[in-house]
Amino acid sequence: MWTNVADPVCSRFLLITAIVLLFVRPALSQEAGTLTRPVEFVASDSLIIRLAASTRTASLVGDASVVYEDVRLSAWTIDILFDVDELQARGLRADSGLAGRPTIIQAGEEFSGTSLAFNLNTRRGRIVGAETQIEDGFIRAGVVKAIEDSTLFIRDGVYTTCNCTENPSYSLRSKKMKMVGDDWIYTGPIQLFLFNIPTPLWLPFGFLPARDTRRSGPLPPTYGEDEFGFYLRDFGWYFAMNEFMDLQLQTGFWTQGSWETRGLYRYRKRYAFDGQLQMDYARFRNGVRGDPLFAIRQTSAFRWTHNQTIGQTASFNSNVNLSSTSFLRAVSQQYDDRVRQDLQSSLRYSQRWNSRSVSVQASQRQSLANGQVNMVLPSLRFSQNNVKLLSTVTTSYTLNVDNRFDFAPLSDAQLEAAGDPSAADISWWDALRSPSDFRRATGDEDPFSFRASHRIPVSAPFSIESLPVLGNVRLNMSPSVTYTEDWFLRTEERTLAVDSSAVLTSSRDEFFALRQFSSSVNSSTVFYGQFPARFAGLSRIRHTVRPNVGFAYRPDFFDERWGYTRSVTNPSGEETQFAVVPGVSRGEQRAMTFSVNNTFEAKKRTDDIVKLFDLSAASSYNFAADSLKLADLRLTARTRIAGKVDVDARGTFSPYDLSPGGALTRSSAFTATTPLGRLTSANITVRTSLRSRTGAGNRPMTAPRGGFVPGGLADPTGSAQILQSSLRSPNTDFSIPWSTSIDFTYGITKPGLATIRRAILNTSFDFSLTPNWKVAGRTGYDIEQRELVTTNIALAHDFDCWQMSFNWIPFGSFQSWGFDLHVKSGHLRDLLRIRQPKSDINDRFGSLL
Repeated sequence: MWTNVADPVCSRFLLITAIVLLFVRPALSQEAGTLTRPVEFVASDSLIIRLAASTRTASLVGDASVVYEDVRLSAWTIDILFDVDELQARGLRADSGLAGRPTIIQAGEEFSGTSLAFNLNTRRGRIVGAETQIEDGFIRAGVVKAIEDSTLFIRDGVYTTCNCTENPSYSLRSKKMKMVGDDWIYTGPIQLFLFNIPTPLWLPFGFLPARDTRRSGPLPPTYGEDEFGFYLRDFGWYFAMNEFMDLQLQTGFWTQGSWETRGLYRYRKRYAFDGQLQMDYARFRNGVRGDPLFAIRQTSAFRWTHNQTIGQTASFNSNVNLSSTSFLRAVSQQYDDRVRQDLQSSLRYSQRWNSRSVSVQASQRQSLANGQVNMVLPSLRFSQNNVKLLSTVTTSYTLNVDNRFDFAPLSDAQLEAAGDPSAADISWWDALRSPSDFRRATGDEDPFSFRASHRIPVSAPFSIESLPVLGNVRLNMSPSVTYTEDWFLRTEERTLAVDSSAVLTSSRDEFFALRQFSSSVNSSTVFYGQFPARFAGLSRIRHTVRPNVGFAYRPDFFDERWGYTRSVTNPSGEETQFAVVPGVSRGEQRAMTFSVNNTFEAKKRTDDIVKLFDLSAASSYNFAADSLKLADLRLTARTRIAGKVDVDARGTFSPYDLSPGGALTRSSAFTATTPLGRLTSANITVRTSLRSRTGAGNRPMTAPRGGFVPGGLADPTGSAQILQSSLRSPNTDFSIPWSTSIDFTYGITKPGLATIRRAILNTSFDFSLTPNWKVAGRTGYDIEQRELVTTNIALAHDFDCWQMSFNWIPFGSFQSWGFDLHVKSGHLRDLLRIRQPKSDINDRFGSLL
């Protein structure tokens, strides 16, 4: 039986509904019986129902749609096969193309195609000419089959992040693809196409990320060539263990037999702790076995950063870097590691409560140049904040306890002269565990030095509201006394050798307390002055003056009456004094300090306040000095012109003249032509920066992903990126048409009779040739040397799906060039990337783009 209902008018929709209730629902209930919910459908043109003995079908024509549970199917025409509970959809061929393209939405995923079939019972479907989008990725396929667990089988698949799927600028194509869930797309043999042109880049299988989120999967390798041969590095596997931690395992191989391995573990619990731990091991092979220069070197590194909050008042922090020199110089791909001169590590626990705090810390600093190691094992600090003794008298207390280990190995020549050349193999770790090894390697007796410092400052600030001469001028007074006491467990002893050829230094085990004090009083005030100004739209100018005068006193604790020094007769027969412990203050101090800060501001006729400039001057006078009591005069000035140009100026003037030989004399340098004294140094810097308005959108340069971030965890969610490429810029944005900055520095220094001048003009710029082409540069000119400083020129282009940059340093010690081309998508940015030369620490391209 054929039934044709033409109903383009919405008012007759009830008639279609009645026919559906009379014919369709009984058919479904009798034959299917397995559908759990009603099937809802609608069409704008017609509903055709065929209830023959052999087949029972219905056709929805004209913007038809069917909804069943979480499945929504829409097309120009939808055929319903009642006997098998299947939907078949197709579009309407027109001159302009396919109208009413079949589209299916299931569990939030949308597919469209030229024709579509879907079974309501099995929840399986088949789409011909399929297209879909997953985040910023697009999939086009000849045929897609979907099964009930959301697994997709794709034939003749095309994957790209370009929104033009018909002719994308690049695509990855495979005859067979499989998509399980929303995370990964697995493929058979896969090939890269540029537009519709195949390239030689072919892989036997592939793993493509479907979404830019944390997920386990392979890490793409980097390639290049160095002194160990051609290499593939950094490939491995990323494990997204859970929302709190992840793990990276990577390795690398060289054609000449070298290899490396690396593990990076990152963790984070919000509001509690975060950190990362990285371990590296490498085995490098130089030359061929049997060659005189053949060698195998093994190197390693261990890095750990950790930040933890314990409760509301305590914290624990660590920053450990135990890397060998050979690792930093040969394995690390970070430029900072290659030029690093020292390694520093620390562990710190701190606790605070009310007005007190305590911290315990262990630290190490190792010099890579000479092997010196300085350690504090441990350091204890306790502080008590201000405590009021009287209404205006406050005090505080600070305790610092340090147990230091200083390892300064003797040179090979010194060890050879001492008759113990084998001591050159003693490491700081050996010396730390063995006092005898420490003495052999350094020549010193005691590996550890202990010091406990107590500091108690007492202050009594007060104010004088008026002065007899100055009237109502508030004067702030701040007298203070500081007492320090240092405890030592060992003192220094010096004796003349038996043959009187040298002074021998030794130590004496005894408790010694070094007690010192100092006092000071400072006074400051603020006063203002105004005067009219009838120019440049100004109404008046305000002058703010902040003078400060102080006096400080400290006795000469090197005087023998304090008992902190001893005497020894040197080989010349002269008796000299030396401090028995470090930190004894030498020379009496009775110094007056004085400074004045001036601020000039203007008020416009529109009542706006504009700062004109700041000017300050400072010096001091030491009454206890036997000569040259007046210190240098220091002047600083700062202003901003038109809100765009910053000007900073500094100058130092000596009150004393020089002798014809260039030595400092007691003669005054103040004359009618030099009222400020003799100029010893001056420096002026003028800088400005300009930029256009930001265009539409936000189009920054993208960058590769990173791993271990020195000093802390960047982002354990996996979305953080560090700029490992030399072609980089965190500020370059194609939406900014142009920007420029200029700074000029001129300085003069007169250490004696000679005069040293320097004048450098630096500039940086970037501008867009077109909305997608940008040129950037940075250069400078040394006026005194009459030569250009290091110049970097860069060119960048933003394609629809790609970004390209070219950097060039045309001359200088860092002369080089670099090219970088990569897709913009975060999914494939590290995989589809071309660099020439390879971006590593030897390139030093700079940081323009």
